[in-house]
Amino acid sequence: MYSKRILISLICAFLFFKGIAQTDDKPATIEAHSLGLFNSAQWKALLIYGKEKIAAGNDDGLLRMRVGYAAFMLGNYSQSLIQYKRVFDEDPENNVALYYVYLNNLYLNNLTAAKYYAQKLPEEMKVSEKIKGTKLSGIQFEFSNKMPDDTARRNAQYVRAGINVDLGYRFQLQQSLAYYTLLVNTTAGNKVVYQRLQQPEYYAKLVYAATDRLSLIGAYHFIRDQFPDRAFYNNIVLGGIKYTSPYFSVQANGSFTKFISNYSQIDGIVTVYPLGNLNLYSISRGSFGTQTNFAQVLGAKVVKGLWLEGNMTVGEATYLFENDALYVKNDSDPLLFRCGGSMYSMLSKKLLLSLNYTFEQKRKYLTTNNFYQHSINGGLSWKF
Repeated sequence: MYSKRILISLICAFLFFKGIAQTDDKPATIEAHSLGLFNSAQWKALLIYGKEKIAAGNDDGLLRMRVGYAAFMLGNYSQSLIQYKRVFDEDPENNVALYYVYLNNLYLNNLTAAKYYAQKLPEEMKVSEKIKGTKLSGIQFEFSNKMPDDTARRNAQYVRAGINVDLGYRFQLQQSLAYYTLLVNTTAGNKVVYQRLQQPEYYAKLVYAATDRLSLIGAYHFIRDQFPDRAFYNNIVLGGIKYTSPYFSVQANGSFTKFISNYSQIDGIVTVYPLGNLNLYSISRGSFGTQTNFAQVLGAKVVKGLWLEGNMTVGEATYLFENDALYVKNDSDPLLFRCGGSMYSMLSKKLLLSLNYTFEQKRKYLTTNNFYQHSINGGLSWKF
């Protein structure tokens, strides 16, 4: 008899709590509780609660927008983008969702996707946010001094000025003029003779937003190696495709040129934002040409407006194209290893200062002797 009473009590308790759970999952209850969390600015609790209810099948556009806003206020722009993008896909007339899709891409530095969605914004929003399809979007300036520790090598200098232009909402054009100079040693009898290499360069890259996540990249880099008695001309052509998602992006490039002989390079690049923002990021690149080369960058925001990066490159490389062939290694001393650190500081809302130190281990041309090179680089970038 006693066991029977216990069994009946357990059944009643089960039905009672099941009824509470079902009541808690009613749309009206979810609406009231999520609204209460929203109005009291309990962003973390709202994010957890909303995601749990959505995962349980209680999918609702208003709930997703509240979850998206909570993630936005917590600085998780990737999670916010996921929620607002889902709402916008189901309701293309929802301009609030559209605005936050644009804004999250902007804060994630997905500029191609941000411009893609900017074109869809109502005209009054474009005016209030000062969004234009065609405009001068940025300028850059950088200078580098390279210091080898081998007496047969001399310091080299590199200077570059760049300009970015938005050609409508789907095309972005980047152009640069650069100048690289160094003394190159040659042997004349028993004497070492130095000749100055002067290397003017022109670079252009065009990015097209095929969709919000898929972009096509084309780049051209012209280099003239000018010695006192002769000159060489190099034309580098690059084509690439990039897929961007809220938490990561994947890019593949193929490039071709002719130095002394034909040279081609295939790149695979993966960028990850594990926290859903730029507070922590990883960039991994593999380059496959005559030689195989791997590079890794880890960056973190240490205080407001200040980021620190560490980088390392392994694998021998006589030629190497980096940053979509913006930077080209084409000297005769093979690179064996490279590492360094960078600092990025927002001096104002639009002005970014960059400082970089690089250590390189290289091998002298046609020898087995290694030497080291130290580089200091500084740059300024202004966004309009």
